[in-house]
Amino acid sequence: MKLFLMIATVISLLVLSACGGGAKETATDKANGGKDGDVIKIKVGHISPDGQAYAIGFAEYAKAVEEATDGKVKFEIFGNGALGGERELLEGVQLGTLDMSLITTSVVTGFVPEVAVIEFPFLFRDLDHAYKTLDGEVGQELLDKMSESNLKGLAFWENGQRHLANSKKPIKAVSDLKGLKMRVMESELLIDTYSEMGTNATPMAFPEVYGGLQQGVIDGSDFSTGVYYTTNVYEQSKYFSEVGLYYASATLVMNQELFASLPEDIQKVMVDLGKEYAEKERQINQDLMEDYKKNLVEKGVEIIPEKDIDMESFRKAVQPVYEKHAEKYGDFVERIQAVK
Repeated sequence: MKLFLMIATVISLLVLSACGGGAKETATDKANGGKDGDVIKIKVGHISPDGQAYAIGFAEYAKAVEEATDGKVKFEIFGNGALGGERELLEGVQLGTLDMSLITTSVVTGFVPEVAVIEFPFLFRDLDHAYKTLDGEVGQELLDKMSESNLKGLAFWENGQRHLANSKKPIKAVSDLKGLKMRVMESELLIDTYSEMGTNATPMAFPEVYGGLQQGVIDGSDFSTGVYYTTNVYEQSKYFSEVGLYYASATLVMNQELFASLPEDIQKVMVDLGKEYAEKERQINQDLMEDYKKNLVEKGVEIIPEKDIDMESFRKAVQPVYEKHAEKYGDFVERIQAVK
């Protein structure tokens, strides 16, 4: 009888162990396609509404990866902030509860501080300078740095040049900003930039911006033209000054453990196409720009072009930001300025 009970107990433990072993899918299991080993399923979240460059570009990237891997990789995409704001999305990628995202790089700086260097005000001479930097040696160093935070940086895509929108008045010189409550992302560099321009810098997550403008908690913020139009914030901030305060990239990022567990040929496809579609997404963004601006004017927005703005007043105002912050980034600022 005792022998029978012992055998029964052992069998029960073996059954429970077998059942429990499949309860939590690890990154390696996922990379092997879970139980059937056929398909690697990648769960993606981003904040972009349909019709904006993030959404269009990622949909095309996903299709290209699926085709290049003969269907071994499949994407499940949740856009328009369905899974939360960008900080929540990036935390999810870091923890592995979300596999992949496209995150405005200012948000990434909260996890990888070195990346903030590319958002110094007026750092890039033009878009070509930004692209050469981000696609070159400096950009790759910053992407590689993300692995220390369990993030795999695949490529820098585009959010766009950040311009100043507000609900109070046209901004044509830095003095016009004095006293305005301007929303900033949670970045010390950007908070100091806005403070030097004479504003009351107010850190705020993007999902709160529309309501903040509507309720008067903030008077304005910086936006790329695409984000300004597609998220409807123009309804609450009718003045849009094309200052180009800084260039905002977007990091195509994946959970590092998951990436490391993928077969090498799949890794190569993800990275190579990530960089190829960075160029495509940037072009999509630029192609949409004129339509965005035309639509904004039709909806009553006053766009103040760069030629009507005292740009020198802005550049002079933000010089203390370089004096305070440049040294902490080693030689990155000088190397970026030297890119031809």
